[in-house]
Amino acid sequence: MMHQNSKSEPTLEVEDLAFGYGPRQPVIDGLSLCVDRGRVHAVLGCSGCGKTTLLRLIAGLERLERGRIRVDGVPLAGDGVHLAPERRPVGMVFQDYALFPHRTARRNVLFGIRGGTRRERIRRADETLDSLGVLELADRMPHTLSGGQQQRIALARSLVRKPRVMLLDEPFSSLDAETRTKVRTEILGVLRASGVATLIVTHDPAEAEAVADSTSWVASCQTGPRFVTIGDTGGTAAATEVCVRSPDVGEIKESDGLKPSEGLRSADHG
Repeated sequence: MMHQNSKSEPTLEVEDLAFGYGPRQPVIDGLSLCVDRGRVHAVLGCSGCGKTTLLRLIAGLERLERGRIRVDGVPLAGDGVHLAPERRPVGMVFQDYALFPHRTARRNVLFGIRGGTRRERIRRADETLDSLGVLELADRMPHTLSGGQQQRIALARSLVRKPRVMLLDEPFSSLDAETRTKVRTEILGVLRASGVATLIVTHDPAEAEAVADSTSWVASCQTGPRFVTIGDTGGTAAATEVCVRSPDVGEIKESDGLKPSEGLRSADHG
């Protein structure tokens, strides 16, 4: 059982992570970050830079090659440990929501619950749907729901498991601008209020700046992989360190809307 983290201990710790598709296709090398309880940390980078791979490693859908992943100080991966995804106190919402099309909204949420009587499971599902303002949609099928409504159902399915960490894989990108801002504010507000450490990946600097308490950039340079230490958008969390190797990632510049924090460094990493 995961213990409640102390004030000085981050909820999510990722240390010196490495992963690749064979020796000639390194994707992540030397990535470290921490996310505190009730905080939102954004990982910002272009398509193909390894953002989703990072989430899959934390969720247990991929096996890391080096490094450690801990939640509340308890090892999930590394040093010979690899907990199965269903044993990790981690929820994940995909870009396409991944709802079961043949199940009602309530039954989609019930899928995430293990144990208890049927009445208890339904109560938990309805409480979670209600917390996201979509209880009245419980008996609707996914194809009858709007994008924002589907997104709330997908989050409810993950949140009903009472995760300590929530992983969001560009979940707002398919929504129109007005809906995106509204849904994003509501969902991240629920996660913060629930004390869940949230990691969101995005390619949009404006979104990262708007929603995150701290942000990591994934960058590359012509001379090789670049080790980047990134500042905290909220001014209170510790800086994070990211080293990503990918031929496809573009370099994020100050003109894109975010600047490295003063006093932090970036250097080549061979």
